[in-house]
Amino acid sequence: RLLAANPVYGKIPVLLLPDGRAICESAVIVQYIEDVARESGGAEAGSLLLPDDPYERAMHRFWTAFIDDKFWPALDAVSLAPTPGARAQAAEDTRAALSLLEEAFKDRSNGRAFFSGGDAAPGLLDLALGCFLPALRACERLHGLSLIDASATPLLDGWSQRFAAHPAAKRVCRT
Repeated sequence: RLLAANPVYGKIPVLLLPDGRAICESAVIVQYIEDVARESGGAEAGSLLLPDDPYERAMHRFWTAFIDDKFWPALDAVSLAPTPGARAQAAEDTRAALSLLEEAFKDRSNGRAFFSGGDAAPGLLDLALGCFLPALRACERLHGLSLIDASATPLLDGWSQRFAAHPAAKRVCRT
């Protein structure tokens, strides 16, 4: 039933709505839940995953898509590379993506702890990148790389430590 609900990708996750409609893909599902919470007035102040400002919401959605479309494929290619040269290129592509995310953090966080612009809770963009931290750290160890570190990406290095230490991530994010 779930696979039939997502004929485009033929995979999960899929959110099945009570009326039989389906919403596919993690980021889209989370954004749908966010929109429903906003429209219903059921969200408490500070509990939403996206900023109130429409421009900032758009930027968070943009960078969330960047993580899925550019960062993750580059990181994944490091481990899947068939040759040392291909692995080195993939590592450089990953570093380039992280450099852009470093700038995005500077622009989006307003000097606070998370991309969300807050100190207490991560937002959608934090979750989008944070879910890849265990894979990133495993890739670093497996291939002897340094991808997020204090010298190349100091803001992301601090962010990654704060994210991994957050109670919501602590149980699953062993970096």
